[in-house]
Amino acid sequence: MEQALDTAYSKLGLKEPFIAAVMTRVKREISDKVPTAATDGACVWYNPAFMSEQSPAKLFGLVLHESLHVVLMHMWRRGDREPELWNYANDAIINAYVLSRGYELPDGGVYVAWVTDSMSSEYVYRRMKQERDEEEKDGQGEGGEGGEGGEPKKNAGGFDGKGDLIDAPNDAGKADLEATIAASAQMAKDCGHGSAIIDSILNTTGKSTVDWGTETRAMLTSAAANDYTYQRPSRRFIGQGLYLPSLHSEALGGVLFGIDSSGSMTQGELSQIATEATQIIEDLQPLFVEVVYCDTRIQNVERFEKGDEVVFHCKGGGGTDFKPVFDHLANMDDPVVGLIYFTDMEAPINKDMEPHVPVIWAHTGTGTYKPPFGVVANVEV
Repeated sequence: MEQALDTAYSKLGLKEPFIAAVMTRVKREISDKVPTAATDGACVWYNPAFMSEQSPAKLFGLVLHESLHVVLMHMWRRGDREPELWNYANDAIINAYVLSRGYELPDGGVYVAWVTDSMSSEYVYRRMKQERDEEEKDGQGEGGEGGEGGEPKKNAGGFDGKGDLIDAPNDAGKADLEATIAASAQMAKDCGHGSAIIDSILNTTGKSTVDWGTETRAMLTSAAANDYTYQRPSRRFIGQGLYLPSLHSEALGGVLFGIDSSGSMTQGELSQIATEATQIIEDLQPLFVEVVYCDTRIQNVERFEKGDEVVFHCKGGGGTDFKPVFDHLANMDDPVVGLIYFTDMEAPINKDMEPHVPVIWAHTGTGTYKPPFGVVANVEV
């Protein structure tokens, strides 16, 4: 078994040198502690009985599969997501990559027709969860097969349905491994060994994840803190005969929400986001909230005053054009402190559209497009 595993890792160095370079930092063990194979990012375990059932080609595919869990840092990225579904979603992406390269895999792996290796883990997980929840709501959630691609409801991934992804024991070594992954990916691309996996790593590894809610709070807090007025002179300086303006957070203006209604988000996702938006608004008290629904043109505009519950609705459908929302902002008479635009960003964004207020692109898609202005923040639903 040791010799067979050494041979598989040697093939990894020849066929996937980028991945092999990363895996030199990760231990490997042949052990009965796992039923098939598994990894926590620090070590990969291979069950000897399961290994003995595999051809050399399938054993190589198994090594590549587990290595990709490490390279894509799945054990650190789960957050509070369901571990079984997270494992399943990532296995679907990994196996799509392995098969697209012409390699074999052990029997019993995850295969989902609509998943490609260019998709993000977060997107695939979110879509699978949405499909599962909708089916359960329709009374189809008890076992059996279901969902596009026929993914089993209770399958947790791996090659036995029980999963092969273990949460990292701690963050020790995470930064060093992440640096190694990024450097190896860049070297591979420079040498002409590009792939969707490598592009995804280079666009995300080492970069902080910005949450739209956190960024929105920061934007509104900054707007309030920087709003000065002479109507209430600063008491600190009156004794010195100086009449200077004081901070006046109650004068915070309105907030504009843009909703890409081309089909980027479901009503369930919009409702979840609206709940978080309402909490932010209750805490920071903008004068009003205006919501603009736009696909290739503005489909609807809704306004909520202080104290109103903010509700988002699905409106429109079709293509995407950002310019109408920015034109709407430019023509507003009431003061606006910022724009939060929920979109998958599947349309061009021109520098000429940049407004006089901060913009947060609340990104709902899987791409890595960098707009010419504004802050890109992730939307996790």
